[in-house]
Amino acid sequence: MIQLQVYGADFGLPDPSPFVARGHMLLKLAGLEYEAVRADVRKAPKGKLPVIIDERETIPDSTFIRFHIEKKYGFDFDAGLKDVQKAIAWTIEKMCEDHLYWIAMH
Repeated sequence: MIQLQVYGADFGLPDPSPFVARGHMLLKLAGLEYEAVRADVRKAPKGKLPVIIDERETIPDSTFIRFHIEKKYGFDFDAGLKDVQKAIAWTIEKMCEDHLYWIAMH
């Protein structure tokens, strides 16, 4: 079973990290069984969570978790989208992650 390493519940949320929430969402959308386990972020490969442990593979970062699910399990998160729609979705996703999130945090 896949292990999703998370910060854990806080502030009335299952996890305060939007990236951990994305990890949960990716695994659920792909229909994969997993267990969420509270982890020590200081031991995470990139010093941040989420991280998944899938058999003997350790995958840090929600974007790389997505790529892993698509490659290993053949799940297409963009099924039904045209190439231009995929490009727009990717652009908005990166903008939100790299700009809006960090602006809101400072």
